[in-house]
Amino acid sequence: MEVVYAAEVSGNTAASDLSEESKVELGLEIRLFRNDLRAVREEIRQFRTEMSDLRSAMSEADSRLTKMDARVVELETKMAVSGTGKLEEMIADLKLEIQEKDQDMLLNDLEFSHIPEENGENPLQIVALVATKLGVKLDERDIVSAERVGPRHRSGRASGESGEGAGAGGSAERPRPLVVRVTRRALKDELMKSARVRRGATTADLGLSAAPRPFYVNERLTKTNRILFNKAREAKKQLHWRFVWTRQGRVYARQEEGKARHWIRSEGDLTRVFGSALVS
Repeated sequence: MEVVYAAEVSGNTAASDLSEESKVELGLEIRLFRNDLRAVREEIRQFRTEMSDLRSAMSEADSRLTKMDARVVELETKMAVSGTGKLEEMIADLKLEIQEKDQDMLLNDLEFSHIPEENGENPLQIVALVATKLGVKLDERDIVSAERVGPRHRSGRASGESGEGAGAGGSAERPRPLVVRVTRRALKDELMKSARVRRGATTADLGLSAAPRPFYVNERLTKTNRILFNKAREAKKQLHWRFVWTRQGRVYARQEEGKARHWIRSEGDLTRVFGSALVS
């Protein structure tokens, strides 16, 4: 009997030890679970914070997009009201800038007009003889080029003819202008000045077979400036203005001595200076 009792006591002790070990393990698992639960709660809290920040950022972005959309609508409205006028103004300014650059390319050029044209003529020699007649020493090395321009015309004005004397009478066949480019602008200015001083000089002593006739020396103008110059001269006649002239390729007009000088760069300037009826 004593042996059996000892065995029972030993079995109870082993079971008790196992129960205690299980309790310890269960306690550890519960502690780990709590730690995991605490970490999950912290992650959820951070996620909520991030979501709140994200909602705020999205709300701010939406507000900015709304403002930008309103600004675009405002700009589109302004463009619809005044955009066309602004664009036309920019185009007009660009055209004027291009026109002035084109004219700058001709600042060393002259037009000798009303000089009879003959077969086999030597333009360089004619230019040198005209310069001598005007009292200007001009060597052929001072001349870059000299040639007749435009098609031959019978009566009326020859193409490219625009300066003084352009409306004068003449033979049935009007000679084409002789376009000359010199090497230096100072030389061109000297020729222009001498031509003004010797206004009325004729083609006598130039070795031409045609009868002597007055010739004219003018600046060479672009097609646009030539048209403006001719229209300004017509307006001058109609309104009895005193002065219309060119200088360095620019067209000017003045009503009389002491009045303001007007630079005519476009059709709009003709209207502004002379009135719409003259350019309609």
